[in-house]
Amino acid sequence: MSCQLACSRNAGTATAIVGRKRWLCPIRSGGTMNLLLAAILFCSAASGAQPAAIRTAELVEADNMFGLAVFDQLTTARPQENVFISPLSIAIALQMTAHGAAGATWDAMAGTMRVSGLPRSEVAAGNQRLREDLVNSDKAVRLGIANSLWLRKGVMLRKQFADDCGKYYRASVTTLDFARPSAVTTINDWCSKNTNGRIKQIVSELKPEEILVLVNAIYFKGTWTEKFDPKLTAPREFHLAAGSVQRQMMNREDKFRYKENDAMQAVALPYGDERLNLYIFLPRDKDGLGKLINATKPENFAALFAGFGEKKGTVVLPRFKLEYEQSLNKVLAQLGMGIAFTPGADFSGMVVPPATAAISEVLHKTFVEVNEEGTEAAAVTAIKMLATAMPRQDEKFSFICDHPFLCAIRDDVTGSILFLGAIYDPKQ
Repeated sequence: MSCQLACSRNAGTATAIVGRKRWLCPIRSGGTMNLLLAAILFCSAASGAQPAAIRTAELVEADNMFGLAVFDQLTTARPQENVFISPLSIAIALQMTAHGAAGATWDAMAGTMRVSGLPRSEVAAGNQRLREDLVNSDKAVRLGIANSLWLRKGVMLRKQFADDCGKYYRASVTTLDFARPSAVTTINDWCSKNTNGRIKQIVSELKPEEILVLVNAIYFKGTWTEKFDPKLTAPREFHLAAGSVQRQMMNREDKFRYKENDAMQAVALPYGDERLNLYIFLPRDKDGLGKLINATKPENFAALFAGFGEKKGTVVLPRFKLEYEQSLNKVLAQLGMGIAFTPGADFSGMVVPPATAAISEVLHKTFVEVNEEGTEAAAVTAIKMLATAMPRQDEKFSFICDHPFLCAIRDDVTGSILFLGAIYDPKQ
């Protein structure tokens, strides 16, 4: 098997190519550790081994591509409306669910989530490694990832499934009387607790035929490495699809990681020790966000986050706060996961006979607030199961974010996209 290692500090990447597989490792200024990681990956690949780091990188790439596919469906269905999702939350919840799938149901779910090339056990183990890496990534950033299973009284989970969910996803299993209103309250209280009160409700009812609810919750709170001065925040015009509104705009002049091309400007705003960043992609045209999203395909998605260089300039960014909620049933069926929602679904690895199961509903809810201090974001994904039978460096840049933009909260070490949004109106 052929192996290559390519490192480009100017491009901000190190790439290990093994056969037909390619792993991209971002490099920032002073990114010696990332170069070392790339070298380790390369040496391991050259020796014929496939280390855990490479398998986790493959899972992260799959999660990001799957998240982008979901995002594309949502933004296409409702153009010029705010969309804000957590690709990571959606992937974790569905991969935990798929762990109990078999046959054609597993094939469809794995294919849709881009993990067909990974053994089921490696998807689970990869999630375990990724969670441990992310939650311990930065002491200045609060990042929590929690999972839970809520089982109808009288239904039994297969022991292996319950054990694996506990081991790899750290998911608690709780049996509830779904006929009591307190069951809904208990699940929602867990969501509220694990999102710091930002998402208080994900389930409104439990239908008689529903037997299991699998839930993932992610909570993020990061303080900017360099905060915006509140005294410089002032009302400013923000251009909407039709007309314009006054929005509170933050302002900071500093050195930033920045890039630009004919289609857009982009800036990275770091949190804490700069491992986690908010990326803002601003189209040149005030009505160009839809075009930018359409041009962002899986094969060039990673390139969005490469090519940044340090440059002095001014960033003007709206302060905003929004919530987003969406059922993902239709989107997931369109992407190829339809069988999991039908009576023909096979989740025989999840529940003990005579019970059988199919997915009833996939609910996704998010929250985000960006202000002078930093960013707070949260996501909950609940899956209900039912019974069935580089720019020039000599000039300052000006980044005036006064029209719709694309944004992402990304971990620059693993490359994991925690949150992804299309912001057409930065509401307060």
